Amino acid sequence: MNNILLDSTINYDKYGVYKLELSKDVVINIKENIKLYIITKEDLKITFNIFKSATVYNLNSNNILININILNKAKVDFYQMTITNKDITNTINAYHEKMETISNLTCHGISYNKGNLKFIVNGYIKKGMINSICNQSSRIINLDEGKSLIKPNLFIDEFDSIANHSAYTGPFDEKILFYLETKGISKKESFNLLLNGFMKMVELPKDYESTLDKILDKVMKR
Repeated sequence: MNNILLDSTINYDKYGVYKLELSKDVVINIKENIKLYIITKEDLKITFNIFKSATVYNLNSNNILININILNKAKVDFYQMTITNKDITNTINAYHEKMETISNLTCHGISYNKGNLKFIVNGYIKKGMINSICNQSSRIINLDEGKSLIKPNLFIDEFDSIANHSAYTGPFDEKILFYLETKGISKKESFNLLLNGFMKMVELPKDYESTLDKILDKVMKR
């Protein structure tokens, strides 16, 4: 993976699958249909300018501020995946800057040990941005003593638009764990299956998935 320097800007103007490891603030301009997989290792700010369609998957364990500017009838499927044992806040802002733009924001978090995780998810559709769609789905799974909070906000000034949000905090559903156990799967294996499914919502590149697996293994062995 490539390290991005402070205040740098990167452009994606060719179709493809890309991976980044970020440790500093960055502006990312997406000018072509791409899939982008990011690992953020520090507290930082990422600004996206989306000109076409993009799937973005970000994995982090620190504070992060993400601004997504959606332009030119573009669509973004954004996945924020956080695993932490610290007290952190993730803020994700989606700005619909043009008509007929679409944002699908999925934020999944795992809080373990005494970690306290907060998601603040904001969707903005200004007046005149007709036929725009803003969807939010946020979930935080508490594994131990930590607390969690989700603030899903929709700021919609255009009647001719669609906006939805859902939020959940708490443990995995005991009924699902029990069902898996009735199929001969141990409680530990059932929990591991749910944990993996929760964090792997899209197909991941093998080396990227390997990094995620190491983090999940650490959580399982806590």
